[in-house]
Amino acid sequence: MPAVAAHAQYAKELYERIRREFPELHIHEFWGGPAGPHPTASFQVDTFSPHQTGAFFSWLVVHRGPCDVLVHPNTGDIPRDHTELATWIGRRWPLYEECLGTA
Repeated sequence: MPAVAAHAQYAKELYERIRREFPELHIHEFWGGPAGPHPTASFQVDTFSPHQTGAFFSWLVVHRGPCDVLVHPNTGDIPRDHTELATWIGRRWPLYEECLGTA
């Protein structure tokens, strides 16, 4: 998500909306700036079944607004999860790959 005040506000509102509409998912803390390999504000949402993943992915496509979304599995191979296995909804952001370590 770009460093545009309106986009940051939308991201915060999207985060709260996800918390309300998807209480069955694990929604992690909202990071207002760079964190780990992520160069901008972000938050993580964990799904636990293919059905949840599909429903949430489809919902994000429609409701993400100006936010770009990184979707990746958690296979235990963190560098590969964030790069080779990653899918983006919207614009792809460069990640700080040095923060990903090795599997």
